[in-house]
Amino acid sequence: MMPTVSKIDIANTKGAAHLPVDSVGMSNIECPVLIKIDQSPAQLTAGLAEAYVNINAPQRGIHMSRLFLTLSDALVAAPISPKLLQSIAQGFLESHAELSHSAHVNIKFPLLLKRRALVSANTGWRSYPVSLWSTITPTGIQSGFEVSIRYSSTCPCSAALSRQLIQNKFAQDFPAGELVPREKIVSWLGAQESIAGVPHSQRSEGKAKFVFVEPPSDLSVVVAMIDTLESALGTPVQSAVKREDEQEFARLNASNLMFVEDAIRRMSAAVSSNPMFKGTSCEVYHFESLHPHDAVAKHAAGVLAGSPASWPNK
Repeated sequence: MMPTVSKIDIANTKGAAHLPVDSVGMSNIECPVLIKIDQSPAQLTAGLAEAYVNINAPQRGIHMSRLFLTLSDALVAAPISPKLLQSIAQGFLESHAELSHSAHVNIKFPLLLKRRALVSANTGWRSYPVSLWSTITPTGIQSGFEVSIRYSSTCPCSAALSRQLIQNKFAQDFPAGELVPREKIVSWLGAQESIAGVPHSQRSEGKAKFVFVEPPSDLSVVVAMIDTLESALGTPVQSAVKREDEQEFARLNASNLMFVEDAIRRMSAAVSSNPMFKGTSCEVYHFESLHPHDAVAKHAAGVLAGSPASWPNK
């Protein structure tokens, strides 16, 4: 019979061996993730998992194989969902009843969604990084998810400066007192040299974190929040694009100028009052084309409200 870890003669650890350990386990566990959304065929993708339990002093050594097998068996048996992760965390505790009273599981994976073009009849796929997590402690259970979306942001200040350049160019080409036919103005507006300045835009990223009141049994809420956030921002990056789609995207950017403060307020307002969540946290990054640094804004509500540093580091 193989001895258990706690009975193996391991060299004494120097230092405060009597202290409890908050979290012990594994990260970057390669795992399969089965995704099922509504009536669409199931998708199988690759994920990376974290599996942890705490360890009570003076115990030494956890059963990492039990964590691994609990995780692996659950992921091949059913599509991934917040409810499934809660049951996995409970399984971690059951397999460590003599050692632990807290457990945590987190799985990161790409969520592929088919998106329609803005104007044309084409469709294309977009990949959204998603992370589902569940934590069990003596004070209760918390579950939630995080998602990232990419969008275009056009600087309002840059747009105003560009408009001023075009005004100056028009005043230069058409002196005061000259009667200019409408057709000539239309032709002038269509000439490349007439548009003396264009505002700078940049690919941007929004992240949102959600804590459930009650974890659902599917991913429909994740998809719904992606749709909600993209709608609030107005200019998500596109997949399939023809000329008419690109022109519509330019129109949307021109009518949807935003600083990071605008973006974070739109995101937070769109999700923070949803009764499915007891806490939300949002942050945005505008990867500036003017500067080598990024513009950043953050906001949290509910149980996640408080310090701007409540969002974990990238």
